[in-house]
Amino acid sequence: MKGVLKKGIAAFCVAMLCVFALAGCSSGSASSSGSASSASASAASASALASAASTSASAASASASASSAVAMVKDMKGDDAIAAGTAKTVLTANSVATQMVLMVGGESAVADLGQGFNNAEGSLNSKMYPGLSGLKVMTRDDVTVENVAALDPSLVIIDVPDTVTALREAGINAAYMSVTSPETIMDAIDLLGNAIGGEAANKAKAYRTLYEGQLKEFAAKAANVADADKPHVLYLRSETRTIGEGSMPDNWITTVGGVNVGAELGAQGGAGSDVTTEAIIGANPDIIVCERPELLETITKDAQYANIAAVQNGKVYQAPFGTAVWSMGTAEAVCMLPWAGTIINPDLYADVNLDNLTTDFFKDFYGYTLTQADLDGIFHR
Repeated sequence: MKGVLKKGIAAFCVAMLCVFALAGCSSGSASSSGSASSASASAASASALASAASTSASAASASASASSAVAMVKDMKGDDAIAAGTAKTVLTANSVATQMVLMVGGESAVADLGQGFNNAEGSLNSKMYPGLSGLKVMTRDDVTVENVAALDPSLVIIDVPDTVTALREAGINAAYMSVTSPETIMDAIDLLGNAIGGEAANKAKAYRTLYEGQLKEFAAKAANVADADKPHVLYLRSETRTIGEGSMPDNWITTVGGVNVGAELGAQGGAGSDVTTEAIIGANPDIIVCERPELLETITKDAQYANIAAVQNGKVYQAPFGTAVWSMGTAEAVCMLPWAGTIINPDLYADVNLDNLTTDFFKDFYGYTLTQADLDGIFHR
């Protein structure tokens, strides 16, 4: 901007010299009346030039100011949430969002613990992030203007539109974020990475590269599996709750060459739908993946499920759990694809080394080196 102003002043000075030179020539041959008119015209001309120079300088200043404006990070509804790179701490209302903040921004970026975040003594999270102990746990209902103001975060992440609106009206930076698919997971991590900035933004880019590459690679391995040869896989959130099309389980089941039994049973929505026990038994899935350990215990021990193919063949599994469960919309969903491939179509994914892939992921994205005991815990060995 200083360079632009200097050029404007220089141009103005040259113009003034020309005006005075012309005025001097006129005074030698014109009458005193003509000289007065010439001087008046010269003054008017000089004034016009000064005005033009001032206008040019102002326009240049405005242009420079606009070009240096800080970019705004948009939330997942397309609304401005916060200036890029300015989020020092982030408040979250669920475990998935907390996990994502930790992944891109580290422990210092976490303002609270979202509902369901497992930080109990002995958990992997407590080992990886001992500094989280004592942080306030926030549910969606806890995210009020008063409660948020007390913690004073740079940004609030929540999947409740009305709450986002209320916080913004109170002058608090807030962003809507909801994950239901691989693409929305990557978008959410981009949002957080760009909001925090620096290394966090670089990590978000690396995450997208990894996930997009894995989706392509693992889909290619299963591309030629005939429909008749695809194992039928049932994902259970509870004893009678499963998930249909458009969900994360549907994505990893179908990507690695399986058939989602939940979709066949008519389950809907990202959170799933209830189906009857009779429907589950009648579907006779080849493989069952349970979200929680007590659910696996029920399916494998309750006599009413004894004749299901998955139970008879020992193919009932619990979804891996690292900093969060892998099977749903979490940052570690990228790790679910390799695991799912090895249990759904093991011959196609025989070259997958789960321990190595998982160790690399945690080192690259969390800066943590897993022990063998950590790996055994993640995979429920």
